Amino acid sequence: MTGSTVPACREIGRVEFGPDDLRRVREVVRSIAHERIPDRADNAVLAVHEVAVNSIVHGGGHGVLLIAETADSLIFIVEDEDGTGSIPRLRAADNDATSGRGLWIAERLSDRLVIDSRPRHTHVGVHLSLVS
Repeated sequence: MTGSTVPACREIGRVEFGPDDLRRVREVVRSIAHERIPDRADNAVLAVHEVAVNSIVHGGGHGVLLIAETADSLIFIVEDEDGTGSIPRLRAADNDATSGRGLWIAERLSDRLVIDSRPRHTHVGVHLSLVS
């Protein structure tokens, strides 16, 4: 895990995924989030799902979800070998668009969204506080 995306933490889960694995990603996120942040488990599932879909669409068709915990946060990091070479960007929701809201949704549902993109490699961290 990279230093800019993850502070001192303990890895508590890892899922490699492709287009046919999104249900498994949601189930793993739901299980872990429900144990640690039950009132925000649905937010975690939707935020991570949106980032994972972006990874599949823009990151070469597959990725890895790392789940980590710090003293005060649960962190879901989606990594991929960026297939397009593009830098993920948050865009304001466009009422007429049929796509392009994934990172915007993830940012709204998380306490912090960290995007670390380098040529051909991207990490997106969805941070959720463990304390209310």
